[in-house]
Amino acid sequence: MRIAMAVMTVLFVLSSASAINFALKGRWWTAGGVFLPSVGLVAILFGGVERQNTPLFWLGCLLVVAGFGAEAADHWRTRTPAKGQKAR
Repeated sequence: MRIAMAVMTVLFVLSSASAINFALKGRWWTAGGVFLPSVGLVAILFGGVERQNTPLFWLGCLLVVAGFGAEAADHWRTRTPAKGQKAR
């Protein structure tokens, strides 16, 4: 289990650094789309699965879904043309 904890810790630290980088650039939806699923995954695996804590498991699932929603919002904001503009 120590290897899994080490891998999850490294994944969490790297995703946090990436989210901070996006936030500093002003890309808040992308930062949320990167950070929320990683926090949710940590909550699911360490709290929900390892410690058998059902509310923490569902909170992690909610965070992952919120992260996917933030990623979809970022995609919608950056990939669709604004009103009055022609799509290329």
